[in-house]
Amino acid sequence: MKTKRSILQQLLVNILVPVLLIFSIVFYLTYQYNLDKVESDIAQQKKNIVEETRNLIEYYDFSMRTHEQSLIQRMHDASKEIQFVLKNQNAKSVDLVNLQHALGMDSSREDIYLIDRNLRIINTTFKPDLGLDFKKLNQTFIPFFNKIFETKTFKEDRFGLEIKTGKIKKYSYQTSFDGRHIIELGFYSKSADEFKQLLLSKIRSLNKRFEAIDRVELYLGVKEIVDISIKDPKLQKAYLQCLDQEKNIIIDTDNPASRGEEFTEFVFLPVLESKLYSGYVLELGTNDLPYQNLIDDLLLRFGIVFLLTVIILTTIVYFRSRKLTKPIQELARKTETISTENLDQTIEITGSLELDLLSKNFNSMMQKLRHSYENLEEKVVERTQELQEQKLIVESKNHEIVESIQYARFIQQALLPLESEIQESFDENAFVYYAPKDIIAGDFFWFEKRNTISWFAVADCTGHGVPGAMVSVLCINALHQSLASDENRNTGELLNHVRELVVQTLTKEARSVKDGMDISLARFDHETNVLQWTGANNPLWIFRGEEILATSPDKQPVGQFDGAKPFTTHEIQLQENDWIILFSDGYADQFGGPKNKKYKYATFKDFIQAHKDKSGLELKACLKEEFEAWKGQHEQTDDVCVMGIKLV
Repeated sequence: MKTKRSILQQLLVNILVPVLLIFSIVFYLTYQYNLDKVESDIAQQKKNIVEETRNLIEYYDFSMRTHEQSLIQRMHDASKEIQFVLKNQNAKSVDLVNLQHALGMDSSREDIYLIDRNLRIINTTFKPDLGLDFKKLNQTFIPFFNKIFETKTFKEDRFGLEIKTGKIKKYSYQTSFDGRHIIELGFYSKSADEFKQLLLSKIRSLNKRFEAIDRVELYLGVKEIVDISIKDPKLQKAYLQCLDQEKNIIIDTDNPASRGEEFTEFVFLPVLESKLYSGYVLELGTNDLPYQNLIDDLLLRFGIVFLLTVIILTTIVYFRSRKLTKPIQELARKTETISTENLDQTIEITGSLELDLLSKNFNSMMQKLRHSYENLEEKVVERTQELQEQKLIVESKNHEIVESIQYARFIQQALLPLESEIQESFDENAFVYYAPKDIIAGDFFWFEKRNTISWFAVADCTGHGVPGAMVSVLCINALHQSLASDENRNTGELLNHVRELVVQTLTKEARSVKDGMDISLARFDHETNVLQWTGANNPLWIFRGEEILATSPDKQPVGQFDGAKPFTTHEIQLQENDWIILFSDGYADQFGGPKNKKYKYATFKDFIQAHKDKSGLELKACLKEEFEAWKGQHEQTDDVCVMGIKLV
C-alpha cells in the first residue's frame, strides 16, 4: 500500500521551511545585534551627560553657596528687626510694605512673609502668596516648619525656585518672640539667577554633542510640587514620581508622526545641604532616529533578498501543490451543504493523511453536535427556572431591607420637632429646610422650650444613611438628657456635658468608635433678646440689615477628639428683624452647576442676604428651589439641614 504524505511533508520536499527558517535566523541575529548596539550607544550617551551634569552641579552649588554668604547676615539682621516690630504690632495687620522700606529692602527683589501656626501665610509683601496654605501645598513642609517653631532659631535655606514665578530666591526663617509666627524672607539675586541660567545653558547644550539625545533640561524640585515649566501631564507625573522615589523614571513619549522612537528619562540627583528642596531632576529626551535610519537600511536589503526568495519558493510550491487542490475543493463543496438546521450531513473525502483525518473528525463532531443540540433546550429551561427563583429571593430580601429602613425613618422623624413648634415660640418666619440624602439621615435639628428660654440646634453626625441616623439618635438623646439634668447651663456647658455622654457611649474597654457630630447650638431668652451660642465646627450667621455677623465655631467635634477643650459660649444681643441662620455643611458642599463644582459657603451666604427680606416660608422655598437647580441631574452629596429664625 502506498504511503500517503501530508501537506507539510510535500512542502518540506521542496525545502520551503528549511530555507525560510535559515533566512529568518540570520535576519533575527543581525537585527538583534544592531538593536543591542543602538541601546548600548544611547545608554552610554545618557551616562556621559549625567556625569557631566553632576560635575556642573558641584561647581554651581559651590558658587551659589559662596554667593549666599553675602545675603545671610542681611537676612538675619532683617529678621531681628521684624521680631521687634511684631512684638508691639499684630502680625496680620502690620504694614509690611512700610516695614520693607524702613529696613532698606528692595521691594522688587526682596519680600517678607508672615506664617502662622497653621502654616498659612497671613501677611506678605508678595500678594500672590497671601493665604497660601503650606499644609495643602505639600506635606513635606509640615515637619520643616514645625522644627523651626520648636527650635526658635534663625534658619536659612539654599537658593531655590519661587513656586508661582519661577524666579530663583534665597529664603530664611525666624520665629517671632511669642513663637506664634514664622518670619520668612525671600531675596531674589540677579547674580544667582545668572549662575542658574549659565548652568542651564551649559546643560541644555549637552545634547548637541550626542546624536541620540535631542533634549536636556535640569530642575530643582520639591516633592509633590510640579515645576511650572512642565506642561505635559504625563511628564508631570513622571517628574513627581522621580522626586518621590529618588530613582530614575523612563516614560514613552513617542510621537506617532515621527519615525524614531522617543523616550523621556528623569534622573534623580541629590541636592547639597537643602532642607526644603528634595533634589535635582535631570530630564533627558532621546530619539533613536539616526540609528533607526541605519536599521531601516538593513531592513531594506534583507527585504529585497527575502522578497526574491519568497517569489522563487512560491513558484516551486505552487506547481508542487496543484496535486493537492482537487481534494480540498471537493471538501469545500461538501461543507457548503451543512448548516445548523441540517445536522445529518457527513463527508467522505480521501486524498492525503490530513484530509482523511479531517473527514473522520468532522463526522464525529457532527454526531456530538446533534446530541448536544437535543439536550440544549432542556438545559436552558432548567437554568431559566434557577435564575427566576434567585431573582425572587433577591427581590424579597430587598423589600424587607427597604421596609426596615422606611420604619427607621418614621422613628427618626418622631424624634425631630415639628416646624410648627418652632413657629409657636417665634412666629411664622421661623423655618427648617431639611433634605436627607438617603431615606434616613445623619443631619438633624432640635428644639426645646423651657419657660422663657428656647433651645434650638442644627447638627451633622458622622456619616449619612443608616450609620449617620444611628449616631443622630444617640446625639439627640444626649441633648435631651443634658438639658433635663440642668436647665440653667449655658450653651458651652451643655455641649460639654453632651460630649461626655457621647464619648461615654461610644468608647468601651475593648473598642472605641470615633463618631460624633458637628453642631450649631443656640439658647434664646425671650425676655432679654440675648442669644447664647456655641458651635462645634459649624458657624453661626446673623443677617442684620446689610451687615452679616458671622461667629466662628470651636474647631473640634462633639465626640472623641485628641486635644479636646471646653466649648466656648458666645453671647449676642439681638435686634428686631435679625435673621438667625443655623446650618450643616450639606448645602454648601453640594456639587452641581455648569462645571459640577461645590456650591460653597460664600455663594450660600450671598443668596440668603439677597432674599432676607422675604418671609420664612418664601425664603425656605427659595432655598429649596436654588438647591435643586444647582444640583440638577447630579447625585445629592450629603444630608442638608438649614434652620432660620427671624426676630420680630
